[in-house]
Amino acid sequence: MSSQTVSPSSASVIHELQHAAKQYRVITTDEEILQQSGEQIVRACKLQMNASRWHQNFNLMVEHVREWCKERANQIAFALVELRSDKTVFFVIPRSEQYDFDLGLEQARLDIYLSTRGGIGYTETRQVPGWEVDRFVGQQAFLIYPMSDSDGGNKG
Repeated sequence: MSSQTVSPSSASVIHELQHAAKQYRVITTDEEILQQSGEQIVRACKLQMNASRWHQNFNLMVEHVREWCKERANQIAFALVELRSDKTVFFVIPRSEQYDFDLGLEQARLDIYLSTRGGIGYTETRQVPGWEVDRFVGQQAFLIYPMSDSDGGNKG
């Protein structure tokens, strides 16, 4: 099968309002034939764009938290991020053996930033002592600070 490049001006147009009920056949690269309405095609495209945008925002927020941790390297041993079904949780593990109230105050400011500027849904930070990480952090969490080249960043 040959692939063709089509200029935007000569591409077929599916207008969400005008072609919502019209049926289209989409043939995949493995020759599967899908029949979709114009509305379904538009929604699938929007969903893909939203997923891409979310992924970009997530990477930006991870980088923001990583830089935030670097600025507080004397207080933070490491940090992890875990994607849960209802939220994204950034775990901050302090160097101290007990809750670091000064760091907690700074985390509150970070929470506000992540919630208002993150663009990735509900986000929170939690301060967890190093000896309690296995109790509160899931195996799917990724190390985001300091970066580890040997394990690819995965906690488990």
